[in-house]
Amino acid sequence: MMQLFHSIGRTAALVYLASAVVAGTACTICSAAPAEIVVVQGADIKPFDDALEGFESTCECTISEVIISGSETSDIAGRARRLHPDAVLALGADALAKVRTIRDIPIFYTMTAGARHPFGELSNLSGVSMFISAERQIDAIRELFPGARRIGIIYDARNTAALIERTIQYGRSNSVEVVAKQTSSARDVQSLLEGMKGQIDVLMMVPDVTVTTPETLDSMLLFSFRNRVPIFTFSEKYVQQGAVAALIVAPYDLGAQTGEIARKLMREKAERTAVRSYAKKQVLMINTRIAKKLGIVISDAIMKKSVKVK
Repeated sequence: MMQLFHSIGRTAALVYLASAVVAGTACTICSAAPAEIVVVQGADIKPFDDALEGFESTCECTISEVIISGSETSDIAGRARRLHPDAVLALGADALAKVRTIRDIPIFYTMTAGARHPFGELSNLSGVSMFISAERQIDAIRELFPGARRIGIIYDARNTAALIERTIQYGRSNSVEVVAKQTSSARDVQSLLEGMKGQIDVLMMVPDVTVTTPETLDSMLLFSFRNRVPIFTFSEKYVQQGAVAALIVAPYDLGAQTGEIARKLMREKAERTAVRSYAKKQVLMINTRIAKKLGIVISDAIMKKSVKVK
């Protein structure tokens, strides 16, 4: 009988010891502090605030400070380093340019253009581009305008070469010809549009700072109305001004997707690999008034799942 009690006591002790180890491990995990991230924000504007809110909703981190890159401090990277964060989040292209010299901790970016960044050599750079993938844009155009077989694009290779190349390749594989005209000056846009008369079914605007200006937008809208060629764009404001449709992303969603990447990479502290993505969530926006003026009939199925601008 004593031997049985002794055996039970030893078993209980082992159970107690194992429980203590498990509890200690759990306690260590629980006590691990969340990553501290310094935010460098390109400007104090609502889209950046929304992106930051989305980032905080998913990153499981602590925002230790928000630095506006247009402030009086010129050495933004130095100021961020002195705060000794675990990582830096850059909101906007200007903010990213200010922190690109930081190499010893992760940099996350969003609200910038291009999954292939001009700072692509940085192995510590991860984030989400405002660009929507070429594949998704072509698919949206084909769905919205089923008869369209020729898509016109004007672009500056210094800004959007990778996006246009991918658009051409994906279009070719889906029986869509992409008529891409290259320029390095906004002054050429008018003449390039004239050369597209009768050559395209849809004019696709891309987020290229060289060719997308208030003046070139007027030229594009005039071309659209005169030739009954719909414009497919990337921004809500251009749909409001006369484009037929746009595939857009919400800043909050961009921030949330970036936060998911940050959470994953900050947990994998041993080997970090840069993750650079296009936006996953998009919203199709349609200007029904302009579509009607151009004689474009949009299916009920598409109308039901889109946001309408009247």
